[in-house]
Amino acid sequence: MRRQLNAACVVVVCCGLASCQASEVPETTNVTDERVNRQFVGAWSLKSIERRGADGELAGAPIQDRVGYLIYDAAGYMGVTLMRPDRVPYAGDEPTAAEALDQLGSYTSYFGRFIVDETGGFVTHHLEGSLNPDGAGSDYQRFYTFSENTLTLQPPEREDGSKSFLTWERLPDLPSSERTATHQQLFGIYRVESVTRHTADGYSLPADQYETAFLFYAASGHMSVHLMRPGRVPYAGEQPTADDALMTTETYGSYFGPFSVNEITGCISCPGPRDGGYFVHHRVGSENPRDSGTDGRRYFELTDTHLTLRPPLRTDEEGREVQSVIRWERLD
Repeated sequence: MRRQLNAACVVVVCCGLASCQASEVPETTNVTDERVNRQFVGAWSLKSIERRGADGELAGAPIQDRVGYLIYDAAGYMGVTLMRPDRVPYAGDEPTAAEALDQLGSYTSYFGRFIVDETGGFVTHHLEGSLNPDGAGSDYQRFYTFSENTLTLQPPEREDGSKSFLTWERLPDLPSSERTATHQQLFGIYRVESVTRHTADGYSLPADQYETAFLFYAASGHMSVHLMRPGRVPYAGEQPTADDALMTTETYGSYFGPFSVNEITGCISCPGPRDGGYFVHHRVGSENPRDSGTDGRRYFELTDTHLTLRPPLRTDEEGREVQSVIRWERLD
């Protein structure tokens, strides 16, 4: 049985709203038709967040500086990322427990399947993974309203009658003049299949595996990735400790932004696959604040069923050049 939670918890984390409270959520009674599902499909950029009291009056000025993507894929999967704009990079390569706790409330990420209930007027996000380890396996339900190119999602009201409203603006699809055959083949959702590592001369190395991970490429030219390690456990108390925050940060990765496709067929001097080319992930935001605003190059091999990505070679602690390879399976 899935847990039904008030998804305002997610809003609280990233938006500085009042504390999360339990509330009634409707049961899913009728899965809607393909027509309504298609309304959701695409990439959405966060426009504003409002909180209104039980009387319907605004409780403070709308929040308009948060950065985030919400991607719904036609295969029935979704992923969300939200970020505060004032995040501070860690002092070192890895965060201390105190730094992890300080940054924990500034980024939100989760992913899973979604189902639309047209009769009830809500969409349910079935969480397969979440930055917050308490979220995995939960159902987040949101009432929805479409208006021209915007989508407004409202979590169930709190016990005090107040409500939150997140308004998202649809990101337009890439124009046909900018789409290549690779774009057309790439668009979709992928689940991680395996991770391997080897030295430049072909010697195999141990590789940590992900428990699950999703990678979205939207037709708008935007992407998001959600990476979750095994062995995560819920927080022991109502609020995470510094050690809890460090565990959370070390076992979950996420970033989002536009992407570009670079074809380099036949490039004999390029690292990585020589007949595929490379993508550039332009990271607008990242769970690791140091990576926000940076680019990540990924050499690729793409088929109808799988995507293989290779970052540039890295030098390990023993001075060896090491290649990581992540193989993804397309979900249809």
